[in-house]
Amino acid sequence: MNKKNKKYLKNIQKRTNRESKKKSKLIRKYLAFSSIGLIGILFILGLVLPGLPIQLWDNDIPDGNWKKVSNMGWGILPHINVAHDPYNSTPATSGPFLDEEFGCPIRWGYHDNESTDECLLSNLARGGVNIQYDCDKDDENCKTLISNLKSNFLSANLSEIVIIPYPGLNKNITLTAWNYIDEFDDFNKVRISQFIEVFLNNPTLSPFYSKKGYLD
Repeated sequence: MNKKNKKYLKNIQKRTNRESKKKSKLIRKYLAFSSIGLIGILFILGLVLPGLPIQLWDNDIPDGNWKKVSNMGWGILPHINVAHDPYNSTPATSGPFLDEEFGCPIRWGYHDNESTDECLLSNLARGGVNIQYDCDKDDENCKTLISNLKSNFLSANLSEIVIIPYPGLNKNITLTAWNYIDEFDDFNKVRISQFIEVFLNNPTLSPFYSKKGYLD
């Protein structure tokens, strides 16, 4: 092989090597940008999905004493006197509710006086848990029940809890979250704590849930 052919083949090899390196560089750059884009998409989804009113959470609710109540949907009532379908549980766990214009949701914490389903649902819509009780406040057993509820479930760590009287319950104590209810007669700290742990500020449970646990 003469020098001219050797030089020609050498130039071809150099050109081939340059093209190969160029392609490898482009592939690495493409993969890098693709990875960055995928990370960005996953980050955005992580921010957006918790606030969407979609129900992907049924399988995440563990078995317990509570039961699921059929979802009636939701809507904001323009006034308490507006007619709507009767709620399908006592107390209500879903359905239309009143909002800020009518003093709803009610203040978190303990209440001496009863409220309405239309208002209490507004608390549940914000990821809250309502603890309702039905007993004679002059009765010593009732006083003990109220004292136990207040001493165990009113604290800075449980800021989205309502403890309130509710006449006409099926049991002495009823716990409610959006679409879920638990009913029993005797104070049970463990049972109440478990309900709160599962349902309080559940990020995909209530229809208007945001990261901070309340409506914007």
